[in-house]
Amino acid sequence: MKNKINFFVSVLMGSIFLLASFTTFGKSNLEQIKILLKNGKYSRAEILVNKSIEDNLNNPELLFYKGIIETNIGKNNQAIDTFRNLTEKFPELPEPFNNLAVLYAEKGQFILAKEILEQAIKTNPSYLTAHINLGDIFTKMASEAYNNALEIDESNNIAITKLSMITQLFNYNPNIKNTKIDSIKVTNKVKDKKPTKKEISEDILNVLDNWRVAWENKNMDEYLSAYASNFQYPNNMTQTSWEKYRTNRITSKKVIEISLSNTKIKFKKKEVLVTFVQNYKSGNLNQVSNKTLVFIEEEGDWLIFKETSR
Repeated sequence: MKNKINFFVSVLMGSIFLLASFTTFGKSNLEQIKILLKNGKYSRAEILVNKSIEDNLNNPELLFYKGIIETNIGKNNQAIDTFRNLTEKFPELPEPFNNLAVLYAEKGQFILAKEILEQAIKTNPSYLTAHINLGDIFTKMASEAYNNALEIDESNNIAITKLSMITQLFNYNPNIKNTKIDSIKVTNKVKDKKPTKKEISEDILNVLDNWRVAWENKNMDEYLSAYASNFQYPNNMTQTSWEKYRTNRITSKKVIEISLSNTKIKFKKKEVLVTFVQNYKSGNLNQVSNKTLVFIEEEGDWLIFKETSR
């Protein structure tokens, strides 16, 4: 078994990703940071998050994303300092404890990681990720103990069998794509009210227009950020191949003009269907098509889940 183990960095997103901030300025920057993280633009995200923190020193979301960015670009020692600072400033939030424990576990400091995860669980007993990671810590510690036993007696069948079982048990691929601080959302839940269909429609129409403008401007970061993490890619394409295909198709055009008309919105149980007539112009090509976009809500944002045209 490899000595270095990958653990969950935070609660499942999908994500990578964003809760409302406490200030208008912070909300704007957080949304941009979310887009940059989703598209793997960690260096740009780091610059923006550091700039934002200068004006929002006590915003836990900004500090949390700072730690996430530092982890993704390999600045683990800085990330440890960031998450430790968060646990001191906001001891009621379990997520920073979890991520701090993950970083210590990757350094092989399993006892310290165990103690920090126990603190996360004490802060929020129903925090599933910390329970799973704690189990992984115990599993890793057990594997090291069996390895030590085999160094003493390499033919010990009991140790060989149990180590083999643990190796198979620990062969998993954790999903660390999405990150967020759920506790803030829970804390502010009383203040939130369920949006009306009119408000949802306005949000979706705004996303639709931003998607159209990003397409026209060949702004791929903005364009791709309009799609959900589980978007149904056509023709069995992977996310990477589809994004590469769309990037080549869009950026290769000199000028793109897109207009939408006859837009209609239909609400379903967990989806919102938006149909419209799309007029696409680029060079000598003038294409009119009937289009349907299926939107789903993902971490407070309405994103495109499915796209069809005829």
